[in-house]
Amino acid sequence: MASGELSRHLYVTLYEEFLGFAFGVGGGTAVGWGLWWSRPLSRILEPFAVIFNGIPKIALAPPMIVWFGIFETSKVVLAATICFVVAWLSAYAGTRQVDHDLLDMLKAMGASKWQRFVKIVIPASMPWVISAIKINIGFALVGAVVGEFVASNRGLGYLAVQAAIQFQMDRLWMIVFVIMLVAAAQYWMVLWAERRLLAWMGEDSLRAVA
Repeated sequence: MASGELSRHLYVTLYEEFLGFAFGVGGGTAVGWGLWWSRPLSRILEPFAVIFNGIPKIALAPPMIVWFGIFETSKVVLAATICFVVAWLSAYAGTRQVDHDLLDMLKAMGASKWQRFVKIVIPASMPWVISAIKINIGFALVGAVVGEFVASNRGLGYLAVQAAIQFQMDRLWMIVFVIMLVAAAQYWMVLWAERRLLAWMGEDSLRAVA
């Protein structure tokens, strides 16, 4: 396989993955944080999110292909959908771990609900959000590749299917190895970003206390 051909298909898969990851994690985290503002609404919606999260991810691929076509859009939507629920549940779980005594103290000092949200809820839930990011970076890649397995004319999943159809096992294993390298590299990038972010948040918290 020519390196140029592999690079082109790798670019397509990464494009689908990163867009799906960004939309899914961003939207899910926003919804999870937003439900902190309404406990009754969160109690209504949380069971539906848990049920939806239990659906096998590969089962979502065919309807996405039917609705959005065989090109990149369907893979982006599939990856985003997979990431969305995990990010939502994790962010909301993080808001539930916030120290209520601290929130009550700030409320007694005159802090608005928005100020309590920004100063306490978001920082306290960040470890949960970061954990969801570490999970979702892999889920987004799975969503993109699975979508390419089902129906596509480009991407690493498409190359893998073509290699399997033609019984080119050496080519198939090379593609699998590339996918593994991509997943590992992205996971280590998230770990690096996590250390930097948590260190920055720690320093920022110390300055606020001082």
